[in-house]
Amino acid sequence: MAATKLQANWTAVSFGTNAISRVSQVTFTQGGSLAAYAADGDHFPTVVVNLMNKPRATVTSADPAALMAIAPGTADTFSATHKDAKGEVGGDILYVLANAVAENAETSGAHGQFGVATLSLMAYSSDGVTNPLSFTRA
Repeated sequence: MAATKLQANWTAVSFGTNAISRVSQVTFTQGGSLAAYAADGDHFPTVVVNLMNKPRATVTSADPAALMAIAPGTADTFSATHKDAKGEVGGDILYVLANAVAENAETSGAHGQFGVATLSLMAYSSDGVTNPLSFTRA
């Protein structure tokens, strides 16, 4: 069957050689930022451009020790596969955030609930031009 073009559940989530299990949430953002220009009595921008992107990712796991063990400033590749909803071939999406730098990990757990941790990452471009965030159908 053809891929559903619907995603459900994450697998193969890792930061470098560290596999991250019990993943309940992954977020990738392109990190786009717009700059607007106006002058000479303009009441509205006359130019709007994207001057900078700061790609980011976050991952939430019910294995707090795994995420809390990643020190802020640690750089590696973060990757995760978003599975096709029906498991069809070619329907998965593999995301890769190269040059990902761990920003912060935080953990919490309420009484009578499972504890979780969330790791936030920001990436940089090795040459200032190549986007460190990529994705492909798998």
